[in-house]
Amino acid sequence: MIVGDDRALVRTVGLLHRERGLGEGPLALVPVGPVGSLGLARSLGVPLSAVSAARAVLDGSVRICDLLVDDSDGVVLGGLRIPPVHGVTRPSGPSVWSAYRSLVRTLVRPVAAAGGAGTSRHRLRVEADGVVLADLDRPVEDVSVRTRDDGGPAEVVVRTGGGAAADATVTARAHTVTVSGADFRYRADAAMTGPVRRRTWTLRPGAWTLTVPR
Repeated sequence: MIVGDDRALVRTVGLLHRERGLGEGPLALVPVGPVGSLGLARSLGVPLSAVSAARAVLDGSVRICDLLVDDSDGVVLGGLRIPPVHGVTRPSGPSVWSAYRSLVRTLVRPVAAAGGAGTSRHRLRVEADGVVLADLDRPVEDVSVRTRDDGGPAEVVVRTGGGAAADATVTARAHTVTVSGADFRYRADAAMTGPVRRRTWTLRPGAWTLTVPR
């Protein structure tokens, strides 16, 4: 039994995965922490009330859950997202900032404008089961990959955004997703990871089980 928030659950599943212990029995979570730190638990069907969750540990049912495992042996229980790049870090000193702002206007503004105010897009190649959904010649605003409740292939969404006619949202379902290109960070469940230049996630159907209310 785990007592804690989403991060505690992810850490435990990750540790058991690396020790090849996920198949030894169902996990159970008694949530402790702010509501904002329990979004994953809620999406998995765990009651946010510690009393209700404790009762489920005693007489609940077992939910079979999929897992995304990356090529560094990291795990994703619910979903991951490569978010848009926001803003530009301001250096100290007024004269330095003035010169830097002039350079930003010259070099960055066209890209930022294409992605909306204060954002710029990624140069990434996204592949789902070997099929290219986006390539380096077309900037990407964000990418998301999620496991599905029905146990099927993971859902992949690639968005270029910005509202222009040429922009589009591409969706696919896949067992393996590879993202490569310029350095990027991604949010896996509750934590930001990176920067990395390449990452592959592979779906492991029914890799772990969780006790939830009947």
